Amino acid sequence: MDKKRKSLSLYLKQKYKIDLMMVIRYLLLFLGIFITVIPMFYMVISSLKENNKTFLYPPVLFPKLKEITLSNYAYILDYVNFYKYLFNTIFVAGMTVLISGLISSLLAYSFARLKIPGKKILFGCIISIMLIPGMAMIIPQFELAARFGLIDNTWGVILFYSAWVIPFSTFLLKGYIEDNIPKELDESIFIDGGSVFSVYRHIIIPMASPAIAAVSILNFLFPFEELGWSQAILKSDGIRTLPVAISMFFQAHNRTDWGYVFAMTTMSMIPVIIFYLILQKHFISGLTSGSVKG
Repeated sequence: MDKKRKSLSLYLKQKYKIDLMMVIRYLLLFLGIFITVIPMFYMVISSLKENNKTFLYPPVLFPKLKEITLSNYAYILDYVNFYKYLFNTIFVAGMTVLISGLISSLLAYSFARLKIPGKKILFGCIISIMLIPGMAMIIPQFELAARFGLIDNTWGVILFYSAWVIPFSTFLLKGYIEDNIPKELDESIFIDGGSVFSVYRHIIIPMASPAIAAVSILNFLFPFEELGWSQAILKSDGIRTLPVAISMFFQAHNRTDWGYVFAMTTMSMIPVIIFYLILQKHFISGLTSGSVKG
């Protein structure tokens, strides 16, 4: 079998200048892209159809131009408090990114550089928290939120979301600091009379910007896709997030208006894409500037 594959690869190289293994890699790559993109493509296409045409079988992936309609988007923008839900979600996502980014970067710096008694045990505790799904702790978390008056409060979502994403963010940032930021830079700050916080501000934050950008994108995305906790504690319509608002269309009026669901879901992707494009620039610049050989 190996001989046949080698002979075929050699034949393709000689006659067509094609590498068989390269062809296989590209085929697998395009297959992965197709599997990833097709659900999103179907969601966008379905949002441009009338509600009664979303149940057609087999599904129509390429509708005719005259069948495309923006009525679902018009309904979402005119009759639903979409802008309010969008602002609430962006606020929750932004505060989650700020709080988790500050705490996780400080923790990562402490674990990577400072001499702390029991550091390995403490870091192991943080890693173990990553193994527990957030929804598995919803009952004690709900009791904790009730005790501190965070039920039906936006901060009840922000603080718990931050607590959920801090362990993973700390894990990624610690590894990046240890592998990519030389300790000699810390020592140069200390020689000039700087403090631990000077190192954190002038060395860790600028040079760890690619990793901070990566975890910020993930943490910003989290409030746009999490439903269970926000649905459990957000009762008032004025403070609901987009996932809760989208869930209200399910079984509304004894049916699910999938056109409205797909339209709101498609529009909820826009802030995440914009946030990613903004941080992508900083991500790339962080990789290409300020490199130091230790």
